[in-house]
Amino acid sequence: MDILGDILDVLKFKGSLYFTTAFGAPWGVKVPHYSNAARFHLVAEGPLSVNIEGLDKPLILEQGDFLIIPHGTAHEMRDSLESDIIDLDDAQADGTFDENGQFVIGNREADQVTKLVCGHFEFDDGFQHPIVGELPSHILIKREEAEKEPWFYQALMAMANEAGDSKLGYSEILKRMSEILFIHTVRIWSQRELDEPSFLSAMADPRVGRSLRTFHMEPGKRWTVDDLAKEAGMSRTAFSQTFTELTKSTPMQYVTNWRVQKAQRMLIETTEPIDDIAANVGYESLAAFSRVFKRSVGVGPGKYRREQQAS
Repeated sequence: MDILGDILDVLKFKGSLYFTTAFGAPWGVKVPHYSNAARFHLVAEGPLSVNIEGLDKPLILEQGDFLIIPHGTAHEMRDSLESDIIDLDDAQADGTFDENGQFVIGNREADQVTKLVCGHFEFDDGFQHPIVGELPSHILIKREEAEKEPWFYQALMAMANEAGDSKLGYSEILKRMSEILFIHTVRIWSQRELDEPSFLSAMADPRVGRSLRTFHMEPGKRWTVDDLAKEAGMSRTAFSQTFTELTKSTPMQYVTNWRVQKAQRMLIETTEPIDDIAANVGYESLAAFSRVFKRSVGVGPGKYRREQQAS
């Protein structure tokens, strides 16, 4: 069972390309905060300075570097620290698109041009998971690090090459590639952080990870802490302690939260009766399911479905 894939599917993770660029020096753009999204920038050519809100100093990126800003934090991008900044909306109003579909601002005759692939990964509003919440303010994969992962680096270069062309379907190809690169970036970042308690380290733990995979395969089973501990090959006490230390959540808190989010997705996307949905996520009693759902979401499952259909 691919836990990450299951999580991203429920969160309705999807990549969106908002432009490829040809920015002539000097130039500077301020990108506003965007909720429920992770911004990304791939440097295909030229220098780039990125100042992320909350960081002490700007990041200096070069060709082949890949930056993800997981929580959509506002940030400023420019060719050098001396260049003036304008808001993204103003830049879009003033800029144009060239024959290759690249967004053009700044000096069009400049010798120094910065070419980027820019976009974001969206997550449905009202859904959350610790694997997303734990991500840092930014993840930067430098070209040198990417080159140590041959497939990842080749995908980055393919994405950069695709961005420089306007062949049929190029935007859809870039979206799909960005989604794959996001997952690989999180994977690379997680290898740096496995010594720190997190949901990712819980997934990587041979015993706790086995229990998590089994639960995600059968979330509707009548799980108890003893059952989860048995899947991990641990005592109830040792499993609960390890799980809580790694995830900052008790095993049954995680089970409940995930079941509710699976139910939310089914309420939105299917016409299944609510009592069937309750059974599918592990509740024999509709009343018990409704109480848990309302406590987590704020409204009962019937009202939630009606509100989602109306919106």
